[in-house]
Amino acid sequence: MKSKLAVAGALILVMVIRAGAQTDQRVWTLGGLEEKNADSIYLGYGVPESDDSLGSFTCTPGSGLVKIWIAETSAKLKAGGKTTAILSVGEKTAKVAGKLVPNEEAGVPSFEGSLPAKEPIFAAMTSGETLEIAVGGAKRTAPLANATEKFKKFAAACAKR
Repeated sequence: MKSKLAVAGALILVMVIRAGAQTDQRVWTLGGLEEKNADSIYLGYGVPESDDSLGSFTCTPGSGLVKIWIAETSAKLKAGGKTTAILSVGEKTAKVAGKLVPNEEAGVPSFEGSLPAKEPIFAAMTSGETLEIAVGGAKRTAPLANATEKFKKFAAACAKR
């Protein structure tokens, strides 16, 4: 019995270490700026070249509108419904109305919404420490350290022309 508990404890420890390691591998990735006439600009937080993503921001260059996608929400929510996501950086907060879309891999719905590119939360992301995201009781965070220039470039590319 003791050996089964020891094995179970070791497996749990390995899973916790792996989960922590995946989080440490997540980075902010900016894409689309290298293309002269890009259809969209992308800024996402996750593990490159994997399905491990917290979410992303996208825009059509010069459109003045940023689309927001959050990979995982809450088991309390159902795909097809509407809800509000709350983005916070320090004292700045933005409420984003949106819809819940199926995400079979995660087992919980994803969130899709949008905000004007001039929304103050985007400026806060260029100087804040942590982005906090809350949807349906589920809370996620992403560090903003070392992402300042990426957020500035993203905001400039998305700004209304």
